[in-house]
Amino acid sequence: SGRRALVKPLAVAPLAERIGRSLHKVYRDKAVDFELEIPAELSLPADEADLMELLGNLLDNAWKYCAGRVRLQARILEDGATEMRLEDDGPGMPPERVAELLQRGRRGDQSQPGHGIGLAVADELVRLYGGRLEIGRGPLGGAELRVRLPA
Repeated sequence: SGRRALVKPLAVAPLAERIGRSLHKVYRDKAVDFELEIPAELSLPADEADLMELLGNLLDNAWKYCAGRVRLQARILEDGATEMRLEDDGPGMPPERVAELLQRGRRGDQSQPGHGIGLAVADELVRLYGGRLEIGRGPLGGAELRVRLPA
């Protein structure tokens, strides 16, 4: 929905933990080491369904493509904005294809199940909240997705 005005702050860590537990079940044959580094007090004025959709899509992709490690970090920046960084140790995304992969129906890997809408939906949600989604290569060697949401 992207509406922030009448939404009470939502704690991010418990929601991310819940999604992580679900993904451990979905990908039970893949022993993923999920590192969650989010301060307990970090909360966002966001609709729970929106945040579930955003984190669910991004974490599902990370689980799907990682070799065995996924890390989600979040922090408040000096200007009051929230930054979330999601990294994995998979093959990453070719920089020249990032813009294409943010379009609905575009898939980077036809061998994996999916419809090619997860990243597009995540990008749309971030934009609805006045933020931005950046994709690059992270310290774990695979993809790094940075979500920045304004204060």
